[in-house]
Amino acid sequence: MAASAAAPTVARMERSDRPGARLPTDRVGLAESADAALADAGDIVERAAVDEAAADEARLRFRRDGPPTLPPDERIAQLLETGEHVVAVRHAALLDRREPSPGTRLTPGVAGGLYVTSRRLVLIGRLTLLVELEAIEDAVVSGERLLLVLHEGRGVALQVAQPRLLWVEIAAARASGRSAQPPGSGAGPGPATR
Repeated sequence: MAASAAAPTVARMERSDRPGARLPTDRVGLAESADAALADAGDIVERAAVDEAAADEARLRFRRDGPPTLPPDERIAQLLETGEHVVAVRHAALLDRREPSPGTRLTPGVAGGLYVTSRRLVLIGRLTLLVELEAIEDAVVSGERLLLVLHEGRGVALQVAQPRLLWVEIAAARASGRSAQPPGSGAGPGPATR
């Protein structure tokens, strides 16, 4: 019986199979990625413009009428102190607190409802986190986040819808709280004009 040896099959490497070679579909994928990135950028710019317009309108309204007083819901009502009232609510917020040294987190991100009161920011989720308004030294809006700089180099990043409007609401609550305090009470510096 003669054993037939099978000749090894040699595969031909096509141009598009070579390492580093672009496949014809790569260009389509790149174009689709670029289109998606531009569409996302367009959405971000549009949301920022709507947010800025809402912030401008609220700023004028608060100067004329003062910050609003909203009825407290069952989640925040039990946490309000005497004389404290709700100014604004965000039902979906992500709060991330940071220590002074870069990269160290005091608390991992916590999602929940965010309440701006006349004295504090209160996030109610799996944890309840409180930030005194007078502890805020500065704020910066970055994309869909409001970054708050607190005393001693601490910080808070809030990811919310309409962060520019939220900053106006916080600034109005702070201004209202300062005007309600007697002179020399040490309320701290005012918010930067944005």
